Amino acid sequence: MDNFRFNPKHKPRRSVDGFIPNTGSIVPSASTDNKNPEADKTQLDLIGKRSDGFHSSNIGSQLDALPSLQPSYSPNPEVVEKLKKSKQKRHFPKKLVLRSIFTIFIIVLLSGGFFFGKAWWNTHKILKGGGNEALALNSQVDPTLLNGEGDGRVNILLLGKGGNNHPGGDLTDSILIASIDPLGKEASLLSIPRDLYVKVPNYWSMKINAVYSTGKQRAISVNEDDTEAAEKAGIKLLEGIIETNIGIPINYYMMVNFDAFQETVDAVGGIDITVAEPLYDYVQAWDNGGNPLLAAKGLQHFNGKKALLYARSRSSSSDFARGERQREVVVGIKDKVLKLGTFSNPLTVTKLLDAIGNNVTTSLSLGEIMRLYEISKTIQTSSITSLGFTDEPNVLVKTANINGQSVVVPRRGQADFSEIQSFVRNAMRDGFLKNENATIAVLNGTNVDGLATKRADELKSYGYNVILVDEAPTADYASTVLIDYSAGLKKYTKRYLEQRLKTAAVASAGGIDPLDYKADIVIIVGNNENTNP
Repeated sequence: MDNFRFNPKHKPRRSVDGFIPNTGSIVPSASTDNKNPEADKTQLDLIGKRSDGFHSSNIGSQLDALPSLQPSYSPNPEVVEKLKKSKQKRHFPKKLVLRSIFTIFIIVLLSGGFFFGKAWWNTHKILKGGGNEALALNSQVDPTLLNGEGDGRVNILLLGKGGNNHPGGDLTDSILIASIDPLGKEASLLSIPRDLYVKVPNYWSMKINAVYSTGKQRAISVNEDDTEAAEKAGIKLLEGIIETNIGIPINYYMMVNFDAFQETVDAVGGIDITVAEPLYDYVQAWDNGGNPLLAAKGLQHFNGKKALLYARSRSSSSDFARGERQREVVVGIKDKVLKLGTFSNPLTVTKLLDAIGNNVTTSLSLGEIMRLYEISKTIQTSSITSLGFTDEPNVLVKTANINGQSVVVPRRGQADFSEIQSFVRNAMRDGFLKNENATIAVLNGTNVDGLATKRADELKSYGYNVILVDEAPTADYASTVLIDYSAGLKKYTKRYLEQRLKTAAVASAGGIDPLDYKADIVIIVGNNENTNP
């Protein structure tokens, strides 16, 4: 955290109401006789170099340096003595000045102590830590530390639940993934339909919004006193389901209940959202003063309650439209929170801490939060992409009825998430792969048809830039060969491929001319990849 270190050498000089500390420079005296113009010029130069304001170098000497105001006759000695005593009384006693400064310092210290003490207390309730460390948070990453594709992004699972004051309070009715590319200064918000039907190992198939609650309840049945462990069990189960079916790693989670959502919007003074079409909801009209119109068309300013109604409503629209509105609200909050002045206002920050203190938990640590905050300031709102599984032309899911339940399933079939995975991985392309954009040729070094195509399709689903699929000069390769013709310039892509292919890269291979393929990396698929002899 070198960026946050305080360097006393660069401490700026402060002024209060124009009163400027002594800089040690000479205070020029007024000259009216022009006997020494060069001296006057030097003194005027000194004045021009000094900052504006009343200087504290020597109050008495500055008063004495005004001969034009002195009388031309010789004054009475008694009057002179009285003037000197009067001038001495104008100086503030040093003890009084120091005492006043010390008192102000104590007040500020106590105020700051209360504020930061409050922040410490709230953050220790919120920041649980223990997330899967995102390597992409580091400015420089050693390629050997990479575990696999996806390490070039920071993926945060954002979950919203009703909480204890709402029916079905442990159902995660809002599921989003905030994916951040620090290198490309981009971010994506992906909505996952709460009715997505998934198979949960060691449990049964269910809607994805029930996975967290199911895992939590089983843990409570084992030890009802350890609610924190139950919370972690539910989160871990849901993270595993998302990683398996959606196809990207989850680094951190953040769980927010509806109270925190509403209070956060109120704490920042509301948010502004441009509503595309009027939103009517006759089911939630009772909570909107009997008015079914939750949001009119056009630019709207929402307080916490209105924002929550807008984000939750789906009775007159689909679950997919609901996900889009939730993404709009998240971006609206982000814009308002990062707005100039929000974090410099102690009252606003205190309200935010109160709002999230008892209503939010996350596996992020304080250091990771600070790093994410610094990254978020470099990402423009125009660089935040909103993603969904029903956004044209990528309609990847459909509705179905299973055991009397209305659910959402992948378009290719109930258990086939391959199309969804390819879409997500490419839309949220690994930052290192995207930055290097290495060109890759995949050659079939066997007599088995389709092996190179199969491997190329897999690589494309992870966002690799495959430019060629062809036959190798010979078909006698027992094992797959990875050739790096980039001379180490594509080090992150090379590392990922070495792990995926389970082989070390070589600089060249007999019979393969790099000029024939014009690729940074060439893969020759061997017979070891023939899983159906």
